[in-house]
Amino acid sequence: MGKRGQRAFERTLVCVIQALMGLELLVELRNDLSIRGILDDCDNAMNVIIKDATVEDVEGVQKQLPLVFLRGSNIRFVHIPDNVDIMKLVEERRLMLDQAATAYTGKGAPAPKPQASVTTA
Repeated sequence: MGKRGQRAFERTLVCVIQALMGLELLVELRNDLSIRGILDDCDNAMNVIIKDATVEDVEGVQKQLPLVFLRGSNIRFVHIPDNVDIMKLVEERRLMLDQAATAYTGKGAPAPKPQASVTTA
């Protein structure tokens, strides 16, 4: 964790996009393509993977693709669905990551009980 107990990506809007994983959303690209699908993954550089994607160009021509990788620097907008409580999703993701970090590092986990040594004669 960096400054003030936050991970680096928590100081950017990437944490908002990562909280949307598993939801259907619309992504507009800098080359004027629009992609609608289910957000499968998002890394700290905002590179995203969208599955069950519908790609639409400026002329309205649509194409179905099972999986699309988008480079973060090509993304212009990410449209968040209206029915999503984004603050709740971001907080749930932060708690999940904190729990995973605690489980991985062992901090906060109970110490194992010492084994009684049994000697046989």
